Amino acid sequence: MMPRPKQWVGFVILGTLVRWRAEITTLVIGLVLYVWLDSVGNPWITSGVFIGLPLLVFAVPYTRRMVVSRVWCVVDRHRIRSSLRQTKIRTVTRDGDYPLLFWARPTKTGERVWVWLPAGSAARDVEDALDYIAPACMARDARLHTIRKLSTVCAIDVIRRDPLAASAVGSPLSRFTKHHAPADPGAATVTPIKPTPPAPTTSSETTTDNGSRAASAADSQSSETARKPVAAVVVNGEDLSDYVD
Repeated sequence: MMPRPKQWVGFVILGTLVRWRAEITTLVIGLVLYVWLDSVGNPWITSGVFIGLPLLVFAVPYTRRMVVSRVWCVVDRHRIRSSLRQTKIRTVTRDGDYPLLFWARPTKTGERVWVWLPAGSAARDVEDALDYIAPACMARDARLHTIRKLSTVCAIDVIRRDPLAASAVGSPLSRFTKHHAPADPGAATVTPIKPTPPAPTTSSETTTDNGSRAASAADSQSSETARKPVAAVVVNGEDLSDYVD
């Protein structure tokens, strides 16, 4: 009968290799490169590669940001695992298995670490431990993202920076506006229009106005008279109004 996975030395070695794969790979590549350069026999080349190459990488902003972000991904995996082991909230199963942090990648706000939940563990357990994960990773915040199609896998977002809180971008238009006085915030932005008083009327205008009113009254009376229906003309029982003007 196979022993429990936590006690079997094969799983212990495999878990150690998975957790420290980045450090082991870097160390092996460095040793192989050193042995190969040492076989050439020129110490200046060896010194130039192991001293000049790192200086060149950190001197270029793009490569420096790339290397620093990858280093933070490696650090986050170790810090999150230590936080899950030391936290007061239960994140370990009855067999002593912790969530597997199998992948980490940089994001615009920090890093995202993918977590594989073993049997007996849930994403809610990891979510309850986010308050301990953020200070363990020396970050400003930590958030959890779950996958609806596969509840065994979740992601921890380590928030280190806010891209929306960056400094303002300078504009060349400020050179033309710096000589103008700033606007008074208390000043009114709308100029009120004063009402124009009516002009005084003269006697001639009054007479003309009365005449126009009388003419308009006569026109309205004539139009009302025209609109009145004409009485029908009936002769011997026949209506002759159509033949009479």
